[in-house]
Amino acid sequence: MQIRGTAHPPPPRNGSRLEPSDLTAAEICSTNLGGKPLLYEHDGQTRVGTCLASWEGNDGSLRIAASVDNPDTQRQIVSGKLRGLSLGTDLITNPSGDVLYRGQAELSVCEEGRRERTWCEPSGTAHARPLPRAAQLARPCARCASRIDTIDGRTVHRVAV
Repeated sequence: MQIRGTAHPPPPRNGSRLEPSDLTAAEICSTNLGGKPLLYEHDGQTRVGTCLASWEGNDGSLRIAASVDNPDTQRQIVSGKLRGLSLGTDLITNPSGDVLYRGQAELSVCEEGRRERTWCEPSGTAHARPLPRAAQLARPCARCASRIDTIDGRTVHRVAV
């Protein structure tokens, strides 16, 4: 089953962060979750699927598409029990607490995401559309070295599946 959702709400326009793990607009634009594991509640022993793609939404949020392989997790998403998304952000800091590295290790489906307005839904719902075939995709990204695609008119970093 494929899902779509919002993994990070739109960041403040002034570039500030509420938490060290929050992403700025530039980080959302360059984040590529394709191929990252989809976990259940950040449990590294419970992989339930794979992230297929991520892109910046029209409102500046970080949008995702993922494949859920675990039947129990699929049922919980369809029933509405699991509707939250939460980014597993790795941070490396120096002794004074400045963040030297911020990256996404995984994405989790949760009962409730840590950030407000983070959610997922099955791709078959009214607001979601199927992913295009790989043959319809690919062009160079103007901001980074990866290849990008267009899904629903939005820029999406390409994933080899």
